[in-house]
Amino acid sequence: MNNDVFISLVPSLMAAVGVWVSLNGEVAKLKGRVYRLENDHNELKGMLRECVEGIQDLKILLAKKGL
Repeated sequence: MNNDVFISLVPSLMAAVGVWVSLNGEVAKLKGRVYRLENDHNELKGMLRECVEGIQDLKILLAKKGL
């Protein structure tokens, strides 16, 4: 009787392990995407900061010329 119960539980256990492995793979993919997006966000912020500084410099030059 115990062998029958064990044999009937094996497919369910294997399915649970399969789902767990699949979910771990998805979580790893999502973590990679979040990391990449955060890096892109920081890079974009840096570029915007440079643009703002450049615009400020242009404003100063135009003000000096009286435009």
